[in-house]
Formats: sequence, structure tokens, C-alpha cells
Amino acid sequence: MLDPGSSKFSSPASPLPAHELKILQEYIHHQNVQIIGEINPLRRKEIMLSNFFKSHKNQTVKLKVHSRNQFTEMMAKTEAVGRDFVILTTLLTKYWVPFRSIVTAEQPFDQVNVPHQQHQQVVYDEDLKQKILLKFGKTVSQKDFLKQQFFEQTLAGHIKSLMNDKLIVETSTARIRSRLLDINAQEILLKEKGGRSSVPWSDILWIEKQRFI
Repeated sequence: MLDPGSSKFSSPASPLPAHELKILQEYIHHQNVQIIGEINPLRRKEIMLSNFFKSHKNQTVKLKVHSRNQFTEMMAKTEAVGRDFVILTTLLTKYWVPFRSIVTAEQPFDQVNVPHQQHQQVVYDEDLKQKILLKFGKTVSQKDFLKQQFFEQTLAGHIKSLMNDKLIVETSTARIRSRLLDINAQEILLKEKGGRSSVPWSDILWIEKQRFI
């Protein structure tokens, strides 16, 4: 039983000052990521890229991507990170880039490393809060931004939200401008002027969409 004169708060999680504890926690996290990558060599690339993009959320990153026997450089802001892809945005364009297409990823040396949580959100939707608490599955499944918040979707799962949208699909052989008709486990189905076509997931280097059209 607590002494009435004692503090109502539990003791600190560490004897270290808060700033030192934060550094130690980040170090431990990065060490854990390295260990996980070593024991999962087949997923090492995905694990490392996912960790990199999450630590640079809403920051400008520079990618080198495979593109038809050459490399294409992209510079854009990290919007969201999925299980096997990253969403990047520029002023006019939104990109979905599979991790397997990425050769290297870095933060440009001339970009300021601004923390992605620049302020604390203090205004929230009380109704949404209640729905998440009482009907989590139904509520989250109906909103794409909640899916991104709570689950790491695959590229195939996320692209379902773009049905009938105009897209540019960069593949290992061509650059295709079309509308998205459907997807399945093996390919995406597109509607072009000359009819319909399909593109295997393994051939997709990235997908683009104009943000204001």
C-alpha cells in the first residue's frame, strides 16, 4: 500500500537523464534492427529500408531506383511506409516505390534533418476515438489513413484504393499511362486506349499519380 505522503507517480524507467535515455533507446533500436536483418537475410533489405523511411517521415529523401538498364534518381518527401513499399510525394506527384526497386536511399546532405513530429496534436475527433475503441476493425478498415496508421499494408493491398484512377506505371520495359481496373495476386489490370493490359507485380518499378488532377 502506498504511503499517503508518497508520489502518485511510479519511479522513472531509468536513472539516466531523459536526453541520455533517448539516445540509448535509439541505439538499442538500431542494434535490434541490425540483428533482425542478420537472422532474416531474405528480408534484410525490406527491414533496413523500412527502418530508414520511418526515421525520415515527412523528410526529403533521395533514392536511386532501377529503371530499364539504368538508374533513376528520385528526390521527394516520405509520406507513408508500407510492408514492402514506400509512398513519396513531391509538389505535383505521388509515388509508390517497391523496396525491391530501390538500390540506395539517403537523406540529401543539403537538406535539414527536421524531426517529423514538430508539434503535439491536441485536437482530436472524440467520435472517431470512440469508434476505434469500440469498433476497431470496422472503423479502421473503412479509412485508408487509419490503415496506414495501424497496419503495414503491402503494395498490392494499398493500390486497391486507387481503382479507376489515372496512373503512370513504370515497368522494366515501358512507361504506361492508364486507369487501374483491377488487381490480383500476380498482376495489375490496366485500361488503355487500345484496350486492356496486365502488368506482373514483379515488373513494376514504381507507380505515379498526379496529385492535383
